[in-house]
Amino acid sequence: MPGALPDVVEAPSAAGGVVRAYPTLVEEGTGPRAGVALRVLADAAAAESAARRGLRRLLLLDVGLAPPRVTSRWTGTQALALAASPYASTDALVTDVQLAAVDRIMARHLAGRPVREVRDAAAYAALRQAVRDTLEDDVHRVVADLVAVLTAWRELDADVRGSASLALLATAQDLRAQSAALVHDGFVSEVGADRLPQLVRYLRAARHRLAKAAENPQRDADLAWQVQDVEDLYVAARERARTASPDPARDAALDDVRWLVEELRVSLFAQQLGTPVPVSPTRIRKALAALGA
Repeated sequence: MPGALPDVVEAPSAAGGVVRAYPTLVEEGTGPRAGVALRVLADAAAAESAARRGLRRLLLLDVGLAPPRVTSRWTGTQALALAASPYASTDALVTDVQLAAVDRIMARHLAGRPVREVRDAAAYAALRQAVRDTLEDDVHRVVADLVAVLTAWRELDADVRGSASLALLATAQDLRAQSAALVHDGFVSEVGADRLPQLVRYLRAARHRLAKAAENPQRDADLAWQVQDVEDLYVAARERARTASPDPARDAALDDVRWLVEELRVSLFAQQLGTPVPVSPTRIRKALAALGA
């Protein structure tokens, strides 16, 4: 990253005004073959959002670990669990785990400062060194958490497949959809390394739900309606956000709502597992209302 990347570039417009644009790194492509480019975007918020993904990918390309270096440390139990993941290949899984680890190291290094502050060689070198020093250990912490998630995911899948009651058909379909939304190709970096362990609790709560639904299908349907009501509101808010102007703060708040919906499921169907914050349909509606949703 030679020189310093300017925050903004300006040029006179044909109408006599000033056109502003925002240089930033952007991630291009997906999966193990993704790359990084320098682009000039028209919106400052879009540039901030793109910068994190672009810088994360650049660091992975620069100091990322070769897949054999990661997989050689897996135990036999870990290798078996990871072999059954929804990722298209081992390389894709290793890449995604490393992206999640790099993300966490970046957040730790920047300590609340915006990613776009990394705009010159010195700032990049300091961040690069932080990633290089801790990446391997961080990756293997993420792997350990991922193994626990995949184990809970397979256990839920086995329970759902073993449920043959017609009275539980709607519950089983709902649990399959929840499971697919939580665990899929690319989910580790999407969820983030810090939140990843919480997925174990969500999946275990889903198993508790299935067992309880067998005892009282009507109660399950009543509780499921409460979840569906706020989830529909969240999905509608997310769709509106996709067509609105970029807003990283709004998107982060919407992401928080997504996880509040999962916590609501725990609260309603497996209260004994506990939730880190108080949660209810009313709280979720208020969170969405604060976003104008």
